[in-house]
Amino acid sequence: MSADHVAQYPKYLKNIQYSKQTYIHGGAWRDPAISSDSFNPALSFLLDHPIVDNIAGLASINYRLSPYTSHAISPSSPDDAARNAKHPDHIQDVLTALAFLQSEYGFGDNYLLVGHSCGATLAFQVTMGKWQAQSAARVSMPQGILGLEGIYDLVALRDTHQDIPVYQEIIKNAFGDEKHWNEASPTFISIRETWTNVRLAGLAHSANDELVEFEQLQLMAATLKERDGSGREDLVLSLEGKHDDVWRNGWELAQSIITAVQHLLASRCTRDIQP
Repeated sequence: MSADHVAQYPKYLKNIQYSKQTYIHGGAWRDPAISSDSFNPALSFLLDHPIVDNIAGLASINYRLSPYTSHAISPSSPDDAARNAKHPDHIQDVLTALAFLQSEYGFGDNYLLVGHSCGATLAFQVTMGKWQAQSAARVSMPQGILGLEGIYDLVALRDTHQDIPVYQEIIKNAFGDEKHWNEASPTFISIRETWTNVRLAGLAHSANDELVEFEQLQLMAATLKERDGSGREDLVLSLEGKHDDVWRNGWELAQSIITAVQHLLASRCTRDIQP
């Protein structure tokens, strides 16, 4: 799959030498109704906010989806390669897209990587050395990473909702047998391997999220705390609204990005004035 199939070109670009932002959409790895276009409501807020003067580019990534034959409006077909993906296809597409953007615009590690729901899973998977080692794409790790309403522990998600079969169905549909779930879960990340340039790790969640429980944030926050965090700021943000309201209404996603960029700017200033 070529990069132009998995990356939406930057919506906004100017000649600033700081902070590019790349978004990865959610949708349970399979929902065709949630795509890179789901970033558009937040984009409108960002372009009208003063923070945009510190953002050199904005991009939103697509990736191949897992099958969804029971989708009410657009069921997947076995003949559609774009909708029959299985892990690690999703993360390989994201890495390919990032490698393309870095090659095209030359921003290296100077970016904030943002993801919502399973997009947050993918964002943190980017920083897991295992998947980059299996990819032909060479990607510089982001200086900042931000997960909203994220899924970070697949087994814990299934166990919390064991009375709702669709959770097991969604995870198995995307990742196959349960023996593969832990190695794909960001809570099993080895930060020491690949996080040398990551200066900010942000987690955001809404108390009104009806699909992904706050425990997922707690598990990922505990993982970050247990790993070597010297030189890195760990940030936890509170959101308002239900699971998809965060991106659908735009402001919660935009506000989280604004806060993350502000923290990155502050950390850069602190680093620059140190003797």
